[in-house]
Amino acid sequence: MVEERREEQRTTVIERREEMPVFKEVYPVIEPHAYVAIAQDNVTGQLKYIVMEPTLFEQEQQMLKKITSILYDELDVSVKELTAEKAEEILKENVKRIVKDYKFKMSESTLQKILYYIIRDFIGYGKIDVMMRDHMIEDISCDGPNIPIYVWHREYESLPTNVVFDAEELNNFVVKLAYKCGKHISVAQPIMDGTLPDGSRVNATYGTEVSRKGSTFTIRRFRADPLTITDLIKFRTISVDMAAYLWLAVENRCSLLVAGGVASGKTTMLNCTSMFIRPELKIVTIEDTAELQLPHQNWISLVSRTGFGLREAEVSLFDLLKAAMRQRPDYIIVGEIRGAEAYTLFQALATGHGVQSTIHAEDALAVIERLESPPMNIPRALIGLVDIIMVQSRVRIGEKAARRTITLTEVKGYTPGVGLELQDVFRWNSREDRHEMIIKELEESAVIRKVIERRGLSYKEVLEELERRKVILEWMVKKNIRRYTDVGNVVREYYMSPENVYIRAKVELASS
Repeated sequence: MVEERREEQRTTVIERREEMPVFKEVYPVIEPHAYVAIAQDNVTGQLKYIVMEPTLFEQEQQMLKKITSILYDELDVSVKELTAEKAEEILKENVKRIVKDYKFKMSESTLQKILYYIIRDFIGYGKIDVMMRDHMIEDISCDGPNIPIYVWHREYESLPTNVVFDAEELNNFVVKLAYKCGKHISVAQPIMDGTLPDGSRVNATYGTEVSRKGSTFTIRRFRADPLTITDLIKFRTISVDMAAYLWLAVENRCSLLVAGGVASGKTTMLNCTSMFIRPELKIVTIEDTAELQLPHQNWISLVSRTGFGLREAEVSLFDLLKAAMRQRPDYIIVGEIRGAEAYTLFQALATGHGVQSTIHAEDALAVIERLESPPMNIPRALIGLVDIIMVQSRVRIGEKAARRTITLTEVKGYTPGVGLELQDVFRWNSREDRHEMIIKELEESAVIRKVIERRGLSYKEVLEELERRKVILEWMVKKNIRRYTDVGNVVREYYMSPENVYIRAKVELASS
């Protein structure tokens, strides 16, 4: 009988071990309180994103509820003050005052845990605050109440989490998100697009009016420290040769369309190529939500606005583009073209403005088909004015996800009766994970010929210029010059004194 009981206990221990997840990685997010674990289920093999926060015992939970209730009653701080940098200090001071005045008996560790949750819920993003602070997270998605929140991790891709909202919690949280965006969401207006104070993009739905399961939200995280051309070369998204080619093209006002699917890196690439624009030129960027970050001073950033009620009229990309044309910009950059604004943008291109934008399409031919189709309806003669079409894609390299520029295509022009002539200049070799130049010589490149004509240079001089820029880009990668302000400074310095920057880069590369 005793042996049977021991065997039963042994079997139970083994089963529990099998059920326990295996932690592949654990890293801090808000030290010393909040950590994240990437765990693998022993049975299914599925990876999970686990948020680990301080555990509150029942008595501590009761204290937290009471202190929170007192804070709501007694906290006398304006909303503007709460959103300032001192908000955390204000909360800490008031919590400590309440603990003292109301004679709460608690240890220092309990006080620190309570402070963590109060700051998280009052100032932060509640249950998803850890995800919002995790630099490895790109997207946070909630599909409805009682469903695990999903995140897109930079290394592990799409992962379910251990965070779940009930219906009432989710409704309240979506309203809070709308408030943080300075927007409104309700049964009458159940869809909301907005931008959080940190620049992250939010799309949310309220209740069961348009989403059958209940309220939902998707947050696309904003990088305070955006990726630069140095990062893209390091990640092998593009090659040094392609980066040098783009630098020369953008400097000489060649127009650029960056195409690709969802989350393929279109806006990132657009932001990186924009940094090559000469610092003295006037730039106007036009976006639905502000994502572009440029190191230029002579830069106007315009953002569209959705209409709300009778007082707030809609301001579309088309309206902003018309306004931008009156501001005499040298370069116009549109976050994404998809409607009537496309025709105005191509008119700007026809009048000599530098133009860059993104577009949803899987290849260069699909770009042309989209431009020609409603609602854009761009004539082929105008499409022929585009210089470069880059196609971005999210691919798999071994077991990991990566982003690559699949093709860099030139539009050589439009001929009546013949049509548009396209030419691939660079193409990604998926087998070897490297970019190859398709044309035999760069002299065949329409962009290079355009640069030769505009600058009055010889083909040999252009090749030498490209080689100098390659050396500088390789030097930036080697020295890890990657912050967008630092990259902007190098580009600005090169335009002022190219020989000095080139010699410095060459010497430091040779000595390292």
